[in-house]
Amino acid sequence: MIFRPPHKNLHNRIVLTLNRTKIYESNKIKYLGLLLDNKLSWKDHINELSKKLNRSIGMLYKARHFCPTSVLRTLYFSIFNSHLQYGISVWGYANNFYLDKIIKTQKRAVRCITFSKYKAHSTPLLKQLNILSIKDTIYLKTASLLWDLFYNKLPLSLSSYFKKASLTHTQNTRFASSGNLKVGIRANSFQFVGTNIFNELNNRQAFLANNKKNIS
Repeated sequence: MIFRPPHKNLHNRIVLTLNRTKIYESNKIKYLGLLLDNKLSWKDHINELSKKLNRSIGMLYKARHFCPTSVLRTLYFSIFNSHLQYGISVWGYANNFYLDKIIKTQKRAVRCITFSKYKAHSTPLLKQLNILSIKDTIYLKTASLLWDLFYNKLPLSLSSYFKKASLTHTQNTRFASSGNLKVGIRANSFQFVGTNIFNELNNRQAFLANNKKNIS
């Protein structure tokens, strides 16, 4: 498989010949449980994930008449959320057009558990069940990765995506001395969102620390 620009159509497909056997280029490949497509749109992965989640919802519908809400919530985490969270810090930054399919699936799941109507608002249901929304889950998983980055627990190949502002600024500005990361320019990339999350949490921690000093 050869990765291609997401917004360009390259009509020439590469064909390799090995021992007189032609090997054709593949559009997608499964790697460590994630379905990669040649444009890294995560469209195929989200479609397959959606099928798994819908099967899990079918199980919840069959069980909900025989189990209390607490048991259904446990089932949600075992047969639904386990699939949902895997790799979400990667595919969670897909185009909202694709991600919306997973968001709607989660809404169906919590409506099923709570016996709510088809168009019931999902936010209070998620709070009632103490379940994170898709967006909050992505935020949490990304924040966890950046926490590992702060403590040098990430592989070097991933750590290289992030740079501290103090290493790129020639002058000792307030932003550079704050310990924040340098913000990238690709607005929907993992690097951009992850950097913003890290800086937000870092600034909040510094703010709380300063307030604590002032109070004491």
